[in-house]
Amino acid sequence: MTEAYGLSSRQSDVLAALVQNGTIREAARGLDISYTATRNAVAELKQKLGVATVPMMIGLVLDLASDHFPTVAPARQHDLFSLTERQYAIARSTGIAKSRQEIAATLGLSESVIDAELKEIHLVLGARSAGELVRIVAALGINPSEGGITNFSPLDHGHDLPIATIDRTGRNIGYSDFGPADASPVLILHSTITSRPPPTRLVAALQQAGFRPIAIDRPGFGDSDMAESDDPYGPAADDVSAVCAALGVTQIDVIARGSGQAAVRLAQIYPGLVRRTVLVNPTPRVDFTKTDRGPLGAVKRSFARRPWAVSVMIRTLAAYATPHRIYEGMLRSFRESAPDEALVRDDPQFTADYLRATRGFAQGRIAGYVAEQSAWGAGYDVTAMPGMTDWRIVQGQHFILHDPVDAIKYWRDLLPDTPVHWIEDAGQMLAYSHPDAVADALRR
Repeated sequence: MTEAYGLSSRQSDVLAALVQNGTIREAARGLDISYTATRNAVAELKQKLGVATVPMMIGLVLDLASDHFPTVAPARQHDLFSLTERQYAIARSTGIAKSRQEIAATLGLSESVIDAELKEIHLVLGARSAGELVRIVAALGINPSEGGITNFSPLDHGHDLPIATIDRTGRNIGYSDFGPADASPVLILHSTITSRPPPTRLVAALQQAGFRPIAIDRPGFGDSDMAESDDPYGPAADDVSAVCAALGVTQIDVIARGSGQAAVRLAQIYPGLVRRTVLVNPTPRVDFTKTDRGPLGAVKRSFARRPWAVSVMIRTLAAYATPHRIYEGMLRSFRESAPDEALVRDDPQFTADYLRATRGFAQGRIAGYVAEQSAWGAGYDVTAMPGMTDWRIVQGQHFILHDPVDAIKYWRDLLPDTPVHWIEDAGQMLAYSHPDAVADALRR
C-alpha cells in the first residue's frame, strides 16, 4: 500500500498507528510524536488516499487487508456482539461514508435514528471514537480459525468470546474455553445478573498467570437450556461436570462472581473435581443482611418479599434493557460506590464487557435468573464447609448490593477456615476493576 499510494515512511507510520489506535491523539502518543505533527501527516494522508475522514482512512486499510483472512459466516457477524442487523449496517457504513447524513441517506433512515443507534453501538462495542468503531467492525469479519468462531480474536480489542456447546440429556449447554489447552483450567462462574461472558481483563490476567479460563452458562442463562430442579445449583454442577468430561478436564479451580452458593454446591456434589476456589463479593442469604443499598439492592429486597413476582418484574425490566438504559442504570446504581461509578464513566472496556454479559436478558433469556432469584428470595441456603483453607474470599470494601461486613459474617459461618482478602479501593465490580487481585488470590 505504501508504494501504491506513494506514502513516505512517516506517513506509513502514522497510518499504521491510526489503524492500531483509532484516533489521531492516541496515534501520536503511540509514535511518541506531537499531536500537531500527526495531524499534519493525517491531512496529507487524506489527500493521497482520497478519503475525507479518519474512519474512512482506517476502513480503507482494513478493507484492503481483509482479503488475507477468511470471514465469519454473515449470520454470525453482527450476532457475535448482539448488534441488530440495522446497527451492524450503520456501524459498517461509518468507515465508508463522510457523515451521518450520508449514512442516513444510504440506509434510508432519519439522522435522529442514526444518532440514537450509534450511541447504542458505541456502548455495546466499547468504542470511544468513530475510528475505533471502524476497527472493531472490520474485525467482526476476520476469523483466522477454520472451525467456526472459536478463538475469534478481533484485533487487539479483547472482545473474543469462544462459542461452543454440548448436548447433555437433550439439553444444550453453552460454554467458552479461552485456552491455552495445556494450562491449568479454571472455571469462571458468572453472577446471577449476567451470563457467561467474563471480564476481558480477568481472562487476560488468568492466562498470564498460567491458567486456562473456562466459562459455562448455568441452566436458563445465555446458551444453556433450562433444567427443572428444586436445587437451583444442582443441575449447574452436573453441567460443569459434563463440560469438564468433554474437555478432558479431571480437576478444575473455580472463581465465583457473586453466586458463592453455586461454587459451594459444585464442590459438595463433585468434591473430587473442584480444587482451589475464589469467591468474589459472594452474596449472603437473604435474611442475613438487612442493609441493601442502591436500586439493585432495593430490587433484590423486593424479590425477597415477593418471590412470586420475580418473573413479572424481570420481564418488565428486560423489555426496556437497551444498552443505553443499562448504562444509565449502572450510573444510578453505583452512586454510593466511587470505584464502581468511575469504572462505568471512564472505562469503555468494562461497559462493553458488562453489556455483552447482560445482553441475553434483553433478548428474553431470563429463566435461570428467575429460578435463582426465586430461590434466593425464599431463603435458599447451602450447608457449611469447614476446613477449606485453600479457598479464598475476595471482598470489595465499597460493595453496595449488601453491607459487606454483614455479608462476610455470613460467609465466615459457612466457610470458617477460609481466609478473607479485603480490597479497599474496589466495589461491586471487583472482578472487572481488580483482575490481578482475583488471579493472585487463586495462586495463593
